[in-house]
Amino acid sequence: MERFRFGVAVATDEETRARIEPFRLVLEDILDRPVDLYLIDTLGGLVDALTRGDIDYARLSASAYAATFTECSCVEPLVAGSPDGVSDRFHAILVTRAADPAITLADLKGTALGVEDAVSIAGYRVPLAGLAAEGINARTHFSTMVQMRDAVEGMRAVLEGRVAAAFGWSTLAGDPQTGYTAGTLNDLYLAGDGDLDRLAILWRSAGIPYSAHTVRTDLPDAVKRQLRAGLIDLKEDVPGAYFSIEPDLTGGFVPVLHSDYRAVLRIYDPAIRTVLSMP
Repeated sequence: MERFRFGVAVATDEETRARIEPFRLVLEDILDRPVDLYLIDTLGGLVDALTRGDIDYARLSASAYAATFTECSCVEPLVAGSPDGVSDRFHAILVTRAADPAITLADLKGTALGVEDAVSIAGYRVPLAGLAAEGINARTHFSTMVQMRDAVEGMRAVLEGRVAAAFGWSTLAGDPQTGYTAGTLNDLYLAGDGDLDRLAILWRSAGIPYSAHTVRTDLPDAVKRQLRAGLIDLKEDVPGAYFSIEPDLTGGFVPVLHSDYRAVLRIYDPAIRTVLSMP
């Protein structure tokens, strides 16, 4: 490889090239070769470019990685951004009212379920797919699925008895009394209008990384090793370059594998897609 091709989704950010430049320069140092920056209008276009082999590397969301792998089986993740020093994964969760004895999934049959919009990863797609993989079709198990404005509204609906359970997300790390370090329960705690002791987590997905720094599998193994090692040390070595690519995930990079994305890969399983389709 004489040159390395790095793609970024521009969206509406007209300053992308200037913002990403510190990261591009570090990539050249890590890989000891020129790095060409490809600015691509949309995340979907970025996925297409990786699939076609027009670029070698991109920063994707977890679900975009799963979509790319489903399309071509030609990519692999190297690292993911972490939000803090406590957690590097989040989980989709199913929350219901706390009870003694504890409520089970079987007890919820025929009740109302609070969900988010059908494009939501943690509030719709991942939990529906995860339950389906465990043999529970939410469309037939629950009497109705009620769309909520957001996941916090879903928690309020559970507390008020408007639905029996609702989807949300959580790091499941830190103090449960404050709703953990981040997520729907923590948002409810910070809003000060919910009694967390009255809620219980009935189901959780496998952990989902916050991002996916993704390369083509046909890259030389030595290049992949160089890139992963350099990225893992990036926040400590060149923090400005790290924050230029991961401004919202302040904890630095952690290594990841393809299997770490199994919860989002499942939503592209043909046997499960029908459960995700809106009626």
